[in-house]
Amino acid sequence: MAADADTRPPELAAGFRRLVVTASLAVWALVAVGGVVRVSESGLGCPDWPLCGGRIVPSGYKEPVIEFSHRATAAISIALLVAATVWALRRYRSRRDVLVPLAVAVALVPFQAVLGAIVVWLELPDRLVGVHFMVGMAMLALATFAAARAVRREVPAASDGFRRAALGLCGTALLLVSLGAAVVTTDGMHACGEEWPGCNGGVASGGDLAVLQVVHRFTAYTVFALAVAVLALALRGRGPRLAGSAPALAAAAQIGFGVGIVLYGHGALGHDVFRILHVAGGATVWAATVALVALLLAPAAAPARRPAAAASPAGR
Repeated sequence: MAADADTRPPELAAGFRRLVVTASLAVWALVAVGGVVRVSESGLGCPDWPLCGGRIVPSGYKEPVIEFSHRATAAISIALLVAATVWALRRYRSRRDVLVPLAVAVALVPFQAVLGAIVVWLELPDRLVGVHFMVGMAMLALATFAAARAVRREVPAASDGFRRAALGLCGTALLLVSLGAAVVTTDGMHACGEEWPGCNGGVASGGDLAVLQVVHRFTAYTVFALAVAVLALALRGRGPRLAGSAPALAAAAQIGFGVGIVLYGHGALGHDVFRILHVAGGATVWAATVALVALLLAPAAAPARRPAAAASPAGR
């Protein structure tokens, strides 16, 4: 029995679990603040890097403050990820399901930092901005995966159909995030004008950007349909109810934000508000689907072995 207990992964301290969850929330906030930077056109609020207008702390103008807040959020996120990774290396090396995603997220930090600096120096080239966003979403996925496994090690009861639906949902959500980045970096969000569900009087009229916008919309509808399927299975007891409900709720809100962007005219206050919410909502849908998959893939706790029956006197 003692040997079996020694082979089991160690229980994670409550403080460590809180740290990993906080780090994942900080990375989510980083993506959301990045949306504020994009919508407010504050990407060049700090025209140099790593300083901001030659200062450590910027002046009181709107654009430098918004851009600096993004950098400050990045610094906090990095510090939390590094602290969690160091803690895992020192105490929980056997918990590779938590350590590996944290370590990979930290390994992406230098690349993301250099990429962010290049984006500023080259004055926001669209393609690099899109790559910068996708790397941020990769870091969010890794941090969320680690947090989900840190919170719950055991595999929740789930049917094969539920697992397949969850994996399909996660893969489609990744496609949706990628298409969303393409829409933003090509300025395709206005390709259908102010029409929904149609596009310029047709299904996808208006050229290549309109087609991209419509493909993005239909991918969002697919994500929502898969999320509803997962929710239905969860409510029927085929999978975890709380984790199985989150993607559908997030996807429904995200579609609402997307429709708001279209229906509010370009330049209106509501238009910009919905754009910011849409970025945060996309990060939420992505994190919710990754967390669900992480829970389903978590290694089950090793079952305790029954002690061997005592030998009978006759067998001695």
